[in-house]
Amino acid sequence: MLDWLQRHHQVIALLISTCTLIVWVFYAHLLLANFKRQRRPNLIINRGAGKGLGSLCLISNMSAEPMFLNQLIVRLETSRGDLFGDATDIRQSHDDDLPQDTALYQATHQGPLRTGDFAHVGTFQSLLRRVAEQHGIRLAGHQPIGDWQFHTLEIRVIAFYGSDRQPLGVLRRFRLASPENPDCELIPESPLTRQLCSRHERRLVRRWTEDVCA
Repeated sequence: MLDWLQRHHQVIALLISTCTLIVWVFYAHLLLANFKRQRRPNLIINRGAGKGLGSLCLISNMSAEPMFLNQLIVRLETSRGDLFGDATDIRQSHDDDLPQDTALYQATHQGPLRTGDFAHVGTFQSLLRRVAEQHGIRLAGHQPIGDWQFHTLEIRVIAFYGSDRQPLGVLRRFRLASPENPDCELIPESPLTRQLCSRHERRLVRRWTEDVCA
C-alpha cells in the first residue's frame, strides 16, 4: 500500500488539489450569489387596508440599501386605449403657494425610502381619479361617464437604488373586477411586483416619462 502511494503520490496530490479547488470555487459561487442577492433592489407594490379601490397603495423597500422614489406613474387601460398620469406630486402644479409649515410628505410622494420601510401613496381610487382628471374624463364614483370602460390599473415607480446613477423601475398591474359593483375589487395579475433592473429594462424605464408627457 505504501509502495503504491509512493508511486502515485503525484497523481494523488493532483486529485486532492483539484478537489480542493472545486470546493473553493463552489463556496466562492455561493458567496457571490448571496452578495448579488443582497445587493439586488427589491421594491414592492401592494394593497393595504382592503382589497378594493378604497384600499391603500403601499410601496415597500425590501432592499439592503435605501431607495429614492423619483416618480409615480399610473397607467389606466381602457376601452379606448391606454391613459397615463403622473401622480408623483400630491398637490397640483397650480398650487404654487405652499404654507411654510407644509411637510415634504404632504406635497409629494418623491423622496427617500429607508430599508425595510414603506409608504402609502393614497388609495387606488384617488390614483384612478387623478388619471381621469388629467385626461378630462368625468367619473360617477369610479366609473367613467360616457362610452369609456376601465379594465386595468397599473402602478409604476421610477426609483434610484443606493449610489446607482441609472433609474430602475417596478410595476404591478391590477384588474378591475366587477366594474358595475360600487366596491370594485382589485385583482393583482401577478403575485409579485415586476422589477426592471437590467440594462435593457432600464432603457425602457427611461421612456416611461415620455408616455406621461405624450
